[in-house]
Amino acid sequence: MKKKTLLIILAVLVVLAAVLAVVVSNGQPKKRASEVIITAEGTNVTYDLKTLDLTDVKASVTRANGKTLKIDAKGMELKDILKGFAKYDKVKVTAGDSYSAELTYEEINKDADVYVILGDGGKPRLIILSDTDARRDVKDVLTIELIR
Repeated sequence: MKKKTLLIILAVLVVLAAVLAVVVSNGQPKKRASEVIITAEGTNVTYDLKTLDLTDVKASVTRANGKTLKIDAKGMELKDILKGFAKYDKVKVTAGDSYSAELTYEEINKDADVYVILGDGGKPRLIILSDTDARRDVKDVLTIELIR
């Protein structure tokens, strides 16, 4: 009896997880792997990073835990991607799995520090070279929201 009850509960949980995954993915904008969607004042603009003037981004970032992240990718400084947009106070970068990180205008506009690179599978990735904590590295960037 207990095994049967546990199996039923497990089956219900699996179904609920699948339904939740479908609901979350249906609420997200559709894009190609190398694209990012920039949202500013209610307007969405899609950029395909592969069409931008990307440069080589090569760096080693040592994290607080002592691990070193080696970066060797094509990318662009976030401040350059955002040049044509109105003034903003901060930016919220959100991944396809809803993970997000926020940066201030001042952080973004430091020289050679905040990049969007083409990461694994050609997916956009936010990298902050001065961060010793990797919590604000965002893989598979979906949206970049400008906040006033």
